[in-house]
Amino acid sequence: MILNSKGSNFYFVFPKGFFPESVTNKYLPYLRKQPIPYDTIAQMMNSTIQSITFPERQSGTVEQTRYLGKKQKYKGSVPIQDLFTQDFTVTFKLLDGYINYLVMMDTLLWFLDFKNPIQYDYDLSIRLMDNSGNIISTVGFKKTILTAISNLTLGYTQNSPEVQTFTLNFSCNFIEIHLEAKEGV
Repeated sequence: MILNSKGSNFYFVFPKGFFPESVTNKYLPYLRKQPIPYDTIAQMMNSTIQSITFPERQSGTVEQTRYLGKKQKYKGSVPIQDLFTQDFTVTFKLLDGYINYLVMMDTLLWFLDFKNPIQYDYDLSIRLMDNSGNIISTVGFKKTILTAISNLTLGYTQNSPEVQTFTLNFSCNFIEIHLEAKEGV
């Protein structure tokens, strides 16, 4: 292993069709008036992704009391899929006019609307890369649900040029990990 000052990276984008047509049509006129190099709402939203929290995994144990009160632990019998928390968070950089926050709020409201027959959002995936940009593995989040959007604090005293962020919380039903780095490649 060669240590490099550049850290490993990831690639995550929302798939085509993730943002509903009603939300896209609502914000597209605003997007076209702005001097930014994006043609679609999805491109704009993907460009503001800052970080993702990877779901944690906890392996449960079973404890038995042995002879003379000695306690001994064993690995649990919980299925591997259920050892992951199945929740992950995507952090976004807030844009001028809070436009990307509003896009995600409308997307969440569209998803939660009872008139919407869709039970799950699209499958999402993270590609994990080494410091040279080679894809090492792909982590797939299957049958995801957009569960929450963080609060937004508005204040007249917030005129300093600092990066503000907001987060989206997702929950998935299945996590699949595929190793992309193969021998001889």
